[in-house]
Amino acid sequence: MSHSDSDLFLQQMADVTPLKQDAVSTPTSNAKNALSNFYKQQSSKQISLLNDALSSATVEYVEPDDYISYKSSGLQAGVFKNLRLAKYDIDGKIELQGHSIKEAQDKLIQELSDCHRRNIRVVLIKHGVGKENAEQPAKLKSHVNAWLVHFPFVLGFHTAQTHHGGYGAVYVLLSKNEQAKLANKEIHAKK
Repeated sequence: MSHSDSDLFLQQMADVTPLKQDAVSTPTSNAKNALSNFYKQQSSKQISLLNDALSSATVEYVEPDDYISYKSSGLQAGVFKNLRLAKYDIDGKIELQGHSIKEAQDKLIQELSDCHRRNIRVVLIKHGVGKENAEQPAKLKSHVNAWLVHFPFVLGFHTAQTHHGGYGAVYVLLSKNEQAKLANKEIHAKK
């Protein structure tokens, strides 16, 4: 701006008063504690329901070298293909090998629920192949296959690529948690 433009601008703006900044309120510690307690209650209720569902799940045994796979009806084919082909970053890992069926069930419920609560979207679960179990090959793999469909936040799963464990592991895609869904709605509402 030239000197005369600057003077003209200042003359035009002479009667303008600055806007007052609204005070921004932040949640109190009581509100944060109440929200935290709510999520803990929801989590323990969900874990109890999952325990019941997994304990009564019908297990159809698979072979050690079988693929295990599941796609929920709402999951887009392209997203499922990308999961299957390991195109997404693995954000979490759960190691179930070496655990009894009950230990593996408890660990899967706790850790997968925790992943969902923390908004982790892709988890690699290592269940092993189970070839060494002469009595019931692929026992843990078969249970994991039967269990995962009972998690309300599991959108899909598929046997992992060789470099991630192949037949002894599975990629699991989790839905966004409620906080992430709400944040997403707020972002899109502002557009």
